[in-house]
Amino acid sequence: MALKDNVPKPLRGPIGFGSIGVMILGLVIGYIFFFVGLTLYFGMGDPAEALSSVESLTISAFGLACVAMGYLGWKGFNYFAY
Repeated sequence: MALKDNVPKPLRGPIGFGSIGVMILGLVIGYIFFFVGLTLYFGMGDPAEALSSVESLTISAFGLACVAMGYLGWKGFNYFAY
């Protein structure tokens, strides 16, 4: 029995819309953090001198993790919306 079958039909729509909200937020926040981290890594941002390259790459990795959460939100939307 699939997870979708255990969720009541009236809740599938809101869960699908919540998942697409997670997707949008994950992609937007991930995009911002990823490129801010890359900008700081290459020394082009204002506080670039204050951050080490490891910290800058950590910011980029957090951005990629947010993009991954956005992808999982998209998968959740496809799972519950149909």
